[in-house]
Amino acid sequence: MWPFFSQLKFDIKRLFIRNFSFLFFSLLMPAGFYLVFTKIMITGTGDQVQKFNLTYMGSMIIYSGIISAIFGIASLLKVDRDIGFLCFLQLTPHKTKYYYCSLYTLIILINLIAVIILQSLAVLLNGVKIDFYQIMLSMIVVIIGQLPMVLLGTCLSYLKKQETLNVVSNLIVFPLAIVSGLWWPLTIMPDWIQKIGKLMPTFFANDLLSAILLGNKIKLTNLIGMIIWIILGVIGVITVINSYQKQGTRV
Repeated sequence: MWPFFSQLKFDIKRLFIRNFSFLFFSLLMPAGFYLVFTKIMITGTGDQVQKFNLTYMGSMIIYSGIISAIFGIASLLKVDRDIGFLCFLQLTPHKTKYYYCSLYTLIILINLIAVIILQSLAVLLNGVKIDFYQIMLSMIVVIIGQLPMVLLGTCLSYLKKQETLNVVSNLIVFPLAIVSGLWWPLTIMPDWIQKIGKLMPTFFANDLLSAILLGNKIKLTNLIGMIIWIILGVIGVITVINSYQKQGTRV
């Protein structure tokens, strides 16, 4: 396990300590959105506001996961591959297994930190009530719900140009957040957008998280939807890697 912890320590330094912009967009920006929408743009009765404060907290947790998975994993994997770092690791006895385990662990860890930050803001500043059972279930949902995004980020990392990756990442993250109802309620969207949004992995994760936070019954369709997206993500990663290796380029 020591090689894994050494790799994890190395990745923590370059992701947490030497890359403030990544932390800003992954952790601080969703927290800022949460404060703006729950402290300034508030309407409705007391119960409606409290319900919104809870569900919007869940939406920003999922949004943080999208950012760290798409912008974080995709960009980091691509840069490491382009500069030959992955090629170097292939020559070591442990190859790249600890590298991938470390990165995926870190991305999930960042999202769990986002859970703690946003739940702390919700409790301390908005007075919402969350019990220990809800906190633990929220973290499980976050971990499972982020898997499709991490797999998608891995697929995107195989795009040939960094400029293309940046454009594609932006074209995915922000529309996905909108059609999934993370920024604004999905009910205000046109019907055809609602139909698309309700098929997205982020909608399944957000709806499941909202049910847990509000104490509602968990829908089986949300669990099935996330499992289907995880399977599709695994198939996508295998397909992309096979295609990449057939082209004879370096891994």
